[in-house]
Amino acid sequence: MSNAVDPLFASVASSYLGLHWIDWAVLGVYLVGITALGVWSYRKVNDATDFFMGGRRFGKVFMMFFAFGAGTSSEHATSVSAGSFLNGLAGIWYQFLWLWATPFYWIIAPVMRRMRALTTSDFFEARYNVSTSVLYCILGICMSITFISASLFFGAKMVTGLTGGAFPVELAVAGMTVLFVIYGLAGGLGAAVITDFVQGILTIIFSFLLLPFALYYAAQVTGLDSGFAALHQGVPGFSGDEMLSLTLTTELAQKLGKEPITWFYIIMMSVNALVGIVVQPHIMGVCGAGKTEFEGRFGFTVGNFMKRLCTIAWTFIGLACVIIYLTPESQFITAERMAELNSDPAKMRDFADSVFGYAAHDLLPRISPGLVGLLFASLLAAIMSSCDAHMVMGSGLFTENLYKKFIHPSASKTTLVWVGRISGIGIVVLALLLMTQFRDVIQVLTRYVNAIPAFIGLAFWFGIVWRGYTSKAVWVSTLVAAGLWFLTTGHTPLAWISRMGDSPILQRNIDYFPGLFREWLWSVVPQTKYELEVVKQVFVDGVATEVSTTHTSTSIPWQYAIYLGGGAIAGIVTSFLSTRTSTQKLDHFFTLLRTPVRLGEKVDEPCTLPENPLPKETGKLIPLSDLEIPSPSVVGMVGFIISWIVVGLLVAITWQLAQLGG
Repeated sequence: MSNAVDPLFASVASSYLGLHWIDWAVLGVYLVGITALGVWSYRKVNDATDFFMGGRRFGKVFMMFFAFGAGTSSEHATSVSAGSFLNGLAGIWYQFLWLWATPFYWIIAPVMRRMRALTTSDFFEARYNVSTSVLYCILGICMSITFISASLFFGAKMVTGLTGGAFPVELAVAGMTVLFVIYGLAGGLGAAVITDFVQGILTIIFSFLLLPFALYYAAQVTGLDSGFAALHQGVPGFSGDEMLSLTLTTELAQKLGKEPITWFYIIMMSVNALVGIVVQPHIMGVCGAGKTEFEGRFGFTVGNFMKRLCTIAWTFIGLACVIIYLTPESQFITAERMAELNSDPAKMRDFADSVFGYAAHDLLPRISPGLVGLLFASLLAAIMSSCDAHMVMGSGLFTENLYKKFIHPSASKTTLVWVGRISGIGIVVLALLLMTQFRDVIQVLTRYVNAIPAFIGLAFWFGIVWRGYTSKAVWVSTLVAAGLWFLTTGHTPLAWISRMGDSPILQRNIDYFPGLFREWLWSVVPQTKYELEVVKQVFVDGVATEVSTTHTSTSIPWQYAIYLGGGAIAGIVTSFLSTRTSTQKLDHFFTLLRTPVRLGEKVDEPCTLPENPLPKETGKLIPLSDLEIPSPSVVGMVGFIISWIVVGLLVAITWQLAQLGG
């Protein structure tokens, strides 16, 4: 069978900036409509609870799509597709690292809702003291800034691909930012929940829209009967067996310029994810905006399982793109461009970052004009739904835990809402500045986005199960974990400092002491060192020459083990050496966690009980005075078991899809 592509397609003329006029019309109608929907919710904002928690009025379906929308952004489709394009099926673990943590969402969501808190900073003040609340507030705002920045950065990569590089990236980022700021600041978290409901539906539909077309054209390019058969055939230098392996071998990793994805890698990524997820600023809203704790439990768990299902689609789109763009004589890429990608790992990584968008740009117009616009709209929706949730929760941290407590304690409800809106704009401005420092998708995810929340996540987990964990332990464990992360991470020296002189400390500046620490660590524990030899083909006087360079870094899973282990040990030791939180404060905190939420209950202040609370649950799983692990309820156990069954089904579905066509 010929490898010529059978187009099936309508005309793709009349395009502007890489998109057909029908795509522009679809995109414009959607974005105007979704922004109007968010602004409409402005009339429901009367106080801080309405702005930061949406009035706690949402049911299971809205909470499910809110959890899905707030946790799903362009970075996920982009990073998963890029990961599988570079690493094969093993690239799915860049998002499936959260899969093993998902059943625990069913358990942790009621804890977040029973706190009756507006922000996670309220949790730290109720469990420890004001100083830990301020510590979390600072870190939480940094997390919100990082997450917004990452979403916009990956969104820019997606726009580059969707428009074939024709649309100005700066204009796309500016447009996305203006729209999510308008409806996020107008309606607060209520706007985020309502718009996430609409955008979540579209994201699911269009995550799967591209997959059959990608597999169809993979089959056409190779001349085989199916796209899955094409995956098993592979491409030169990347066999089908390598591409469809759930682990990335050392040999293949060296070839692709990546660290091997082993089972140790997967386990440490999953542990790190579970430690950090609970303190991400938007999670309190995801779990707390529902009518009762069951809405939070159902929405948080099921919404994230929907995301895991979309991850499978994004992964196989990335695999199909390997065939479409790297098969010799493919009509979707020039021979010169393919040779350039194969000879330069950096350019291959940059292409991979935008491959999801390139596939949509190249494939969907062959079916019908307007489909790219619909996909563009759904992915922009994911960006904006994620960004507005992070913006609102970050501004909530500043307003409730810094401004109200330390700057203007007597501020009116109206003033607090407007302070939240203004601080939200400040968070977005900082996110735009941070975005200019990012380099590539996988580096941002593994070294920054996944790491920062875990620093203080340790204190959350110790705090809900052990009465003996102290306020000083929170500070020590957080600073030790952050310090170990900083020392084990390679940093790019600041150019303006390097220009001051030729001494090693000036040349390496911010990486000088971390560099010394890494060299010491690698000499003591060689397993923590990862060396990667990169071979790049360069042309000198028309003659191809291979140039080899060696890059050395701390192994990612070992880095996770070092800062998590170091932080935990430091926190436990400090707890035994420092003064415990008062018994009265601890009793109030754990009474909150043991008191179910009554439908329609109202509280005047965060982390307080209503006038007529439901009876407190008293059972303990382990009958020791200092341990506070509650006896599991029937609802908790049934949901937890079902969640693990769903985890098994998702892994089985992924594996079975990889066997098709073999």
